[in-house]
Amino acid sequence: MDKKINILAFDENLEKDRILVYYKGPFIDTVLASIGDRINEIEMEPLLNKKVFSIFLELAQNVSYYSEEREHHEQKSKSYGKGSFLICDWNSHYSLTSANLIKKSWGPVITEKCKKINTLDVDALRQWKRELRSQPMHDGQLGANIGLIDIALKAGSPLEVDITPFDDDYDFFALSINVSKTINNNNNNI
Repeated sequence: MDKKINILAFDENLEKDRILVYYKGPFIDTVLASIGDRINEIEMEPLLNKKVFSIFLELAQNVSYYSEEREHHEQKSKSYGKGSFLICDWNSHYSLTSANLIKKSWGPVITEKCKKINTLDVDALRQWKRELRSQPMHDGQLGANIGLIDIALKAGSPLEVDITPFDDDYDFFALSINVSKTINNNNNNI
């Protein structure tokens, strides 16, 4: 009986906290497809849906690539990052958050990059993105390091970073972004 009460309380909290999507676990292709399907079921304007979906993909890719907590799949000979993803529905915006473990040394690097992103206007962000894309890839590099810039451009709002100590080697990294429900057709950075 206690478990049923806990599940009901959890469900009530999801509703109270306006949570539309919540996932915790390995960021496996099939799970990401299901989350994408759920995002597409949310009633919103098509351009807004495209922004939310695109930002979800960037956040999910960051967890999948960079989470220090991994799940290995023998059949696919692949490793997937583990973490959490959340979408909340507020009156004026959607809030998207991803979270995962990172090495302690990455905390200051990520924080500084996000601070820089938050100080730049759209033109400066686009210029920085072009510069990063034109740089050669380094060994072990999984992308052009433009994901955070893309998220800020698409959302048109600042990145919110929260880094919490986890243990001696790792920190818990959470990245949130708000996406306005008001469509600005002059600046739809998708």
